[in-house]
Amino acid sequence: MNVLIIAAHGSRRKESAREVAALVEKLESMANPRFDRITHGFLQFSEPLLPKVIETAVADGATRIVVFPFFISAGSHILTDIPELIAEYRKRHPGVEFCVTSHLGVAEGIPEVILNTVGKHLGPEGKEA
Repeated sequence: MNVLIIAAHGSRRKESAREVAALVEKLESMANPRFDRITHGFLQFSEPLLPKVIETAVADGATRIVVFPFFISAGSHILTDIPELIAEYRKRHPGVEFCVTSHLGVAEGIPEVILNTVGKHLGPEGKEA
């Protein structure tokens, strides 16, 4: 079973967690046949925490877990925390393949997403609409 986990920072603000959950719902509705399950986990402040999500996926029979870090830039969570956590789970569950993708901020298409979003706020001559 292939599981995609969107790994986000987490926030004390409940609406932030709901936004991540809504993103996962949209991803699930796209019916990507490469993943049997798409879910999310947080590193801090919000539930469910990433370790719990990983343990649940393993207990449910995951054979491959892909972690997508939903972060704009490479801070300590990207450079240290997530890699160390995944290294720990690789040791605990040698029968499960773990993969961590590059983080959102360096994903292809992000520059276009930014320009398209900003462009919606400009009129045809580049002035504020």
